[in-house]
Amino acid sequence: MGMDEESYEEFLEQFGSAARIVYFAVLSIFPVFLLLKWKGLKRMKRGSIKFKCIIQYTWKLLRKWHVPLALLASAGVVLHGCLALTRDFQWYFTNTTGTLSSIILFFLMIMGFKRFKRKDKSWHLKLAITFTVLFMIHASF
Repeated sequence: MGMDEESYEEFLEQFGSAARIVYFAVLSIFPVFLLLKWKGLKRMKRGSIKFKCIIQYTWKLLRKWHVPLALLASAGVVLHGCLALTRDFQWYFTNTTGTLSSIILFFLMIMGFKRFKRKDKSWHLKLAITFTVLFMIHASF
């Protein structure tokens, strides 16, 4: 708490920026999944390289790292939120969208665990889209 206000805010924003970058990697699983389901992907190739093989490898890699990266980014968001709350928290637009996205993130993680057991009824995807919109609004202001 001995930091001046400007350096504290920069320190706080670093956790949010790192989490944002990791969340883009986590969110990339959905477009790759849609691309993998696309029927025209089988015909696409360049020389002897088939794009479907590359997309399948990317899909396997993203599936493997989706949960660990999501938990890492969520820990960064929790740290970012705790640091924001400990110093002059005021209810203005940026803090409100950050708080709402943190609440959605909590339910998103719960539905992620239910998704693992196939009991989420697509709530994980719906909450992920909501979280992404709120998170991007929060990050842009």
